[in-house]
Amino acid sequence: MQAIKAFVIGMGVLIVAGLALFFYGLAEGFGKLGQGGNLGEVALPVPDGCVIAESHIEAPHLVLRLDGLADRGCQQVVLIDLDSGRVIGRVTAVPGR
Repeated sequence: MQAIKAFVIGMGVLIVAGLALFFYGLAEGFGKLGQGGNLGEVALPVPDGCVIAESHIEAPHLVLRLDGLADRGCQQVVLIDLDSGRVIGRVTAVPGR
């Protein structure tokens, strides 16, 4: 009977320790949310007359949507790596032919 009691107490201790580690890991992960990379200052060349219409972060990237006249090449979506600041992708809408 004492062996079963010791086993149950030991399992209870393991469950409590496991839950403590789980919540510690969650807290550490939430603490890192919103911390971007070392983006610093980035110069993004855009055609004349274009404006940044929308931006949002899709970790680990910054997504920019440019707006303006289509014939100037303003209709673009630009993907920037937050760690390096490099433009890693660009989608440009071209007028239909």
